[in-house]
Amino acid sequence: MNWDHSVDVVIVGSGNGALTTALCNYEMGTTDALLIEKSDQYGGTSAIGGGGVWIPCNHYAMEAGADDNLDDAMTYLKHTVPDTVPEDMLQTLLDNGPKMLKFLADRTDARYVSLGEYPDYYTDEAGARLGHRSVEPEPLDITELSEGGARLRSGHQMMLMLGMVPITQTEAHIFTAQQKGWVGLAMKLVFGHLLDLGRRIKRLRSRRSTCGMAGVARLALSVEKRNIPIWLDTEMTGLVVEDAKVTGIKVRKDGKDITVQGRKGVVLASGGFERNQAMREQY
Repeated sequence: MNWDHSVDVVIVGSGNGALTTALCNYEMGTTDALLIEKSDQYGGTSAIGGGGVWIPCNHYAMEAGADDNLDDAMTYLKHTVPDTVPEDMLQTLLDNGPKMLKFLADRTDARYVSLGEYPDYYTDEAGARLGHRSVEPEPLDITELSEGGARLRSGHQMMLMLGMVPITQTEAHIFTAQQKGWVGLAMKLVFGHLLDLGRRIKRLRSRRSTCGMAGVARLALSVEKRNIPIWLDTEMTGLVVEDAKVTGIKVRKDGKDITVQGRKGVVLASGGFERNQAMREQY
């Protein structure tokens, strides 16, 4: 195979899964990685979503004084997850989820906050908890990113106050319940943006990122610090298979069809699986 480009690991996608894959490879010694993204912005659905991650007994929750244990979490999962999911996969999630969050906290800019008042969805089931199993990303100033974060996909507008200022899930709860101090908090966020004249001249929306956008921003900042490239406007068109092994991918970049070798591996982290009904039924 005559490759147009070659790296140790090529990763398709630019959301939470793809960015975390690149960072983990780098931190464990495989530094020659490449991310590709078919759109002109990175972040995908991860950036648009709420950004919450369900990881019982994570270190953020424990530091916040959560009353929880993995046995109860497993009981909850057994009552809410279909029997088609093997129990060892559930155990793997519970055992390694907290390690994953700690790994990212220790080695990257990924930071989360424990949601003490965000309950499990099925609160009547055995083993459920009323909070501290979900975490949300800490806000981040997107101007810390290259190009001032211009290539970062924006979060959902439902989490924008007055169409300008992104808010966290915690703040949304405070505003919705009109808890003590909610007016002062709202004024602080709005006037903080209105007084940020340098930002407002360039863009109406605040430089603050929250929810899924903040989660992607923090991972992307970590990727930038390690000089891991992200090729935007680059669509994967197929896999390269040699001797029954995937050795790379075919992509369309800058109007040209090229091949990219993954010397150690190819990771598909592009999402969209749930939108393909045929694949859902087959797999």
